Amino acid sequence: MSRLARWWALLLWFPAITAPADANFSSYPGFSEYFRDHPRRTTPASAEEQTLLEEHRPRFFLPAGHAGLIGFYEDYIAQGRLYDGAGKLQLRPVNRELLNRLRDDPGARFAHEPQRRGGPTPTVFGRIDHEETDLGGAGKVRFTYLTYHAVFRHSGLAAGLSAWQQFFASIAGNLDDWHQLDHYTATTLVLDEQARAVALQLQQHNHVRTWVLGVDLPVLADARPPVDVAIRSNELYPHATGRHEHRVVRFPSAEAMRYLMEAGPAPRFSALDITDPAHEADYRLAFLPPDDAFYSFAGFLGEHRRAPGRDGPPGADYNTLPSIKAWAMQMLAGYWRPGNAGDLRRLQETYARTGDPADFAHAQAEEFAKSLAQGK
Repeated sequence: MSRLARWWALLLWFPAITAPADANFSSYPGFSEYFRDHPRRTTPASAEEQTLLEEHRPRFFLPAGHAGLIGFYEDYIAQGRLYDGAGKLQLRPVNRELLNRLRDDPGARFAHEPQRRGGPTPTVFGRIDHEETDLGGAGKVRFTYLTYHAVFRHSGLAAGLSAWQQFFASIAGNLDDWHQLDHYTATTLVLDEQARAVALQLQQHNHVRTWVLGVDLPVLADARPPVDVAIRSNELYPHATGRHEHRVVRFPSAEAMRYLMEAGPAPRFSALDITDPAHEADYRLAFLPPDDAFYSFAGFLGEHRRAPGRDGPPGADYNTLPSIKAWAMQMLAGYWRPGNAGDLRRLQETYARTGDPADFAHAQAEEFAKSLAQGK
């Protein structure tokens, strides 16, 4: 591969799911139908739900030197410029009301202009969702999903890039500030019908990973899941003391999934996330209705940058493919174990054959149910 080809290939590589510069992932086929059939809730968590979310709020551990969490509206949106899809500059300062006026405009663009004034207001947004799931022979189960989004001013590339990847990426931009805003940082704690915490889901680049508590991870010691924030990329991993490397792929294709499951060679554009927790982050928990622009903004929540993949992301709801957007589908598609022969076989029989991760999710349902039973 020539140097130029490597450079452009890398630019299309790591950051969150991307689309051409004049489009946005929110316009990806299938999203409009999904949200038509699953209308977003228009109210924030109730007082009772907020109490539950407070009880299980995650513990986020940051690496040394990390810039830390910020407030989405206070520290990010309040500092910048907002344009509608026609390119017209909106009134300043930008606030929640103004951002929500343009939330359905896929051409709207916000450009963050950080200002040196006071300290940030570290904020995590909590929401609660319920969904009935068919687990095959185990029958239907109604799960509760407690989801928490941390917010960071920018997202960088994985810290474990190879030397040639870092070299060419550094030509294109700042490795620490690859694109503005990182709010695809979701920690979801799954509760069963008895309100017991049974599984943990973490957003990692362009996919979600799931673990069953008591089987794949220890049962929670104090109701609050501990989570590590990766160096530079902000991706989330189960907490573990010391320095650890985690396999990373651009997008979870069948080939990439085989690599993640430790059953195949590394794709050309793979790397390593690195976690090395140094201290726990302090933050306040806040609550927004799921139809708020934080979740549902169809435009770009970060400045336009020329290199592909460096534009700001849309709302936090656009975190995965529409076919596995449902809570249960994300949970099941993300449930796999490195080196597990059964998971690999089901991957080969479904995703690798059809190209649809939803087929793999359905195939994992009974295996997930077996693990839940084992973890009780």
